[in-house]
Amino acid sequence: MISKKTFRIARMIVLASFALSSAGWAATCSNASLSGTYGFLHDGTDSNGTPLTAAVSQLTFDATTGTFSGETTASHHGVIAVDSLAGTYAIASNCTGRGIPAGGTPFYIVVTSTGFLALHLFSEGFAVKQGSPTCTNAAVEGSFGFQATGIFLPGAPAPGAVAFIGELKFTVNPSGEGVITGRLSASEGGTFAAEAVTGSYTVDRNCRGRATVTPKGRAEMHFRLVVVDGGHEMLAVETDPNTVVSGSLEKNDLLQSF
Repeated sequence: MISKKTFRIARMIVLASFALSSAGWAATCSNASLSGTYGFLHDGTDSNGTPLTAAVSQLTFDATTGTFSGETTASHHGVIAVDSLAGTYAIASNCTGRGIPAGGTPFYIVVTSTGFLALHLFSEGFAVKQGSPTCTNAAVEGSFGFQATGIFLPGAPAPGAVAFIGELKFTVNPSGEGVITGRLSASEGGTFAAEAVTGSYTVDRNCRGRATVTPKGRAEMHFRLVVVDGGHEMLAVETDPNTVVSGSLEKNDLLQSF
């Protein structure tokens, strides 16, 4: 099966090639085309293609100064770290460009209508604009489709490649606390099993949050979230030790009336 990641890489290559080769393209991008706050989901592999890092970031781009800053939560070979980010960026008129993190090497960018695609050696990612100035638990209430992939390393309950897909419902109880219910199918070692899940979540005003998901009879899983697209999507990275797992949640409007 072709993964969602493969589709994103293929789309990135097509967009970049088109932008660089089409002199007659009517695009008129600039730094202003990448301005404001974005959620950024990105991951990397080693030279053999094995997942090595998974991260979710929230970045704010300032077009007037050509700079960006923000925060990232990343799993580096199963070690979780939260760090600040800063750097410079430049976007050409054909909507391609690059960002240069302070103390790091450049990553290459293609600006899209909803955010941007990014590519670095052995790593890639996509970003979606935040869409809301502030967030709350109530702002993300509803049913979300959830998918995540990656690897559990030695020391995790079941080492090996993993994939999750399911439907999670986010609600707020009378005390204002975020509650998660739903079903999740998990593949560990190639065998899928569907399980009921419960959990909790909290979303801060800055549109960053946390979630705990507990499949029935299994250990809790913990995630860092970045809310994007006005609460219609969330980007996530697992923050349990010895995991390199990331994914996204997309609001399912078909189930909002249930």
